[in-house]
Amino acid sequence: MTEEMKKARAFIDALTVDAPEADPKAIVEDEDRFFAWDNEHRSRKNGKAFLYDWSYYIGVVMEGLYYMFEAGEGERYRDYVKRYLHAVETDGALNEHAGYVIDHGLDCYKTASLLPFFYGEDDELRRLADALWHDLFEVNSIYAPAELGGNYWHCWDNGKPPRYKVWLDGLYMGQVFMARYAALTHSETALAQIAGRFRWVNSELLNPDTGLLYHAGNGKDDVCPFHWLRACGWYAMAQADVLECLGGDDRRELAAAFQRFCEAMLRYRDPQTGLWLNLINEPAGNGNLPESSGTAMMSYAMLKGARLGLIDAKYADVGADVFAVLTRAKLNGHALTDVYLMAAASGLDNYRKLDYYMPQEGKGVGPYIMAYAEMLKRA
Repeated sequence: MTEEMKKARAFIDALTVDAPEADPKAIVEDEDRFFAWDNEHRSRKNGKAFLYDWSYYIGVVMEGLYYMFEAGEGERYRDYVKRYLHAVETDGALNEHAGYVIDHGLDCYKTASLLPFFYGEDDELRRLADALWHDLFEVNSIYAPAELGGNYWHCWDNGKPPRYKVWLDGLYMGQVFMARYAALTHSETALAQIAGRFRWVNSELLNPDTGLLYHAGNGKDDVCPFHWLRACGWYAMAQADVLECLGGDDRRELAAAFQRFCEAMLRYRDPQTGLWLNLINEPAGNGNLPESSGTAMMSYAMLKGARLGLIDAKYADVGADVFAVLTRAKLNGHALTDVYLMAAASGLDNYRKLDYYMPQEGKGVGPYIMAYAEMLKRA
C-alpha cells in the first residue's frame, strides 16, 4: 500500500468508524451533536433543523464507507452506514426531511441512494425506499415537466422554482437513487426516463466551446454561466453511478458523452498543482483556488468509469494520479482542506469567497472516501 493510501485510510477511519464520539444513532438523536465533517450543521446557532439529519453531505460520506465494504474492507463499514439509515428513518415511514421537500428539493434524495443496497434484507429500509419512490413518481411528478426533459426542479418554495430549475447538483442527488431503484425493481420505463434526463442535460447545459457543463439552467438560452468544479463533479459521479444501472443504446450513448466530458476536464486540469480550480476554466487567483471536493469527485468518476468500461482505460491512471496528488496536497493532519462550502446557482459569481474554502467538509470528505474505495478496487 502506498504512503498516500496509508495516509488516506488512517484519516477515514479516525473520522468515522474509529471516532470515539461518532455513533450515528447518538448523533442523530442529540440536537447538540454533529458529525465531525458536518460544518453546515455546526454553523447554525439554533441547533439542528430541517435538512440536517437526512442530508446529502452526510449521505456522500456514508456512501463512501459502503463502497469500502464492497472493496472488501470489512462489515464494520457497512454496519456504520446501516446504523445511520436506521437512525434517520422512523419504523420504515417517510422521514419529514427525506423526500422531495420544500426549499431543499433534490438534495434531500442523495441519502436515499443507499437504500437499494439493503432493499432485499431489511423491511424497514425497503418500505422507506418504496415511499421515497412514490414521493417522486406519484406525489411530485408535476415538478418534472417535459420541457426540462423530465428533469425535476432542483428545489421549490410555495410552488415556485429557483431562478434556474435544473442544476447539475440535482442530477446526482436524485437520479442515482432513481436508477438504482428502477434497476432493482426492473422498471425499464423509469430507466428510459432517467436516460432522457441525462440527454437533456448533455444537450441544454453543455458549452460546446469548452466541453464543460454550466452549473444550472432552464435550457440552452438561459443558463447560469459558470463552470463550477463541484457541480461538474456531481455530474461526473452521476454519470458513473447511473450508467452502471443502464444497458443497451442508452448506456452506449451516454457513455460517449461521459467520455467527451472527461476529455474536456483533462484539458483544464491545473498544470501547476495537478488539481482542478473551483471555477474550472478561469485563471487561478482572485479567489479561484484549487478545490478538493470537485477534484475528489473527478478522481472517483474517472476511476469508476474506467473500471466499468464506460470511458477509456487511461482514465483509471488519471484518477489514481489525481487521488495521490490530492492526498499529498490537501490531506493535512486530520482534515481534508480547501473544500468550498457552497455556491448557489443564482447567475451571480459566488464562487470566489476565500472564507468558503474550509477543512473537513462532508461534501469533500465523502467523495474522497469514494475515490479511496475505487483505489482499493483497482488494486
